[in-house]
Amino acid sequence: MAKDRDISMEEDIYSIELLHQGKYESWDFKDEAERDAFFSKVKDHFSGHELREKEEDVDDLRIVQLSATSLQIKSGIADQKVPYEWYDQDSFEDMLGFINKHYDH
Repeated sequence: MAKDRDISMEEDIYSIELLHQGKYESWDFKDEAERDAFFSKVKDHFSGHELREKEEDVDDLRIVQLSATSLQIKSGIADQKVPYEWYDQDSFEDMLGFINKHYDH
């Protein structure tokens, strides 16, 4: 299950977020490589469920957004990168269950 963040503002943050209809879950990782590997594992498992077209005017109630956040603060410059994928709304519970089952922290 997602953990609450207890991070000082001097630490880098590497996380995965799942958003759907106002629901937000987040999982933290020790480094970018570990987070990227898990992000890829989730994307691979749900391959074929993603929405191919990321339209600007899409109804956000109909999508699940899986994102990988890198907030790098230690370098002295707050640099944030957030790749993301959109999935059909019906994937939310399955994705949440998969991530919680395979997240090992």
